Amino acid sequence: MKDQQNGYLSKRERQIMDILYQLGQACVSDVVQRMPDETSYDSVRITLGILAKKGYVVYRKHDRRYIYSPAVSAEKASRKATRDLIRTYFGGSPSRAILSLLNTSSGKLSEEEIERIEAWLEKEKGS
Repeated sequence: MKDQQNGYLSKRERQIMDILYQLGQACVSDVVQRMPDETSYDSVRITLGILAKKGYVVYRKHDRRYIYSPAVSAEKASRKATRDLIRTYFGGSPSRAILSLLNTSSGKLSEEEIERIEAWLEKEKGS
């Protein structure tokens, strides 16, 4: 991603990226139609330009339209956002981030979730 200093996505940018991940590629009007709330064509067009500058989307001209597609996979973008979050709010400590998530969860963890966490911890201990 080009713009490492501003890799965070706003709510609107995240919504647009989610639409692009679902569709694979789209023109501005395709994105506008799928936005969860009323959003202007120009707003989406400008936001797609910002996402291109940040390195999250690429575009090509087709006839008189620009077609946008994700430049990075959803998984890679998610990993980067998680790393940035941990670095910014938890001093780079994954354990502090995990404990914070567990302490702020709105309910108890299910047995299945606990088992998945325990299995992951055991795997990490072994490696």
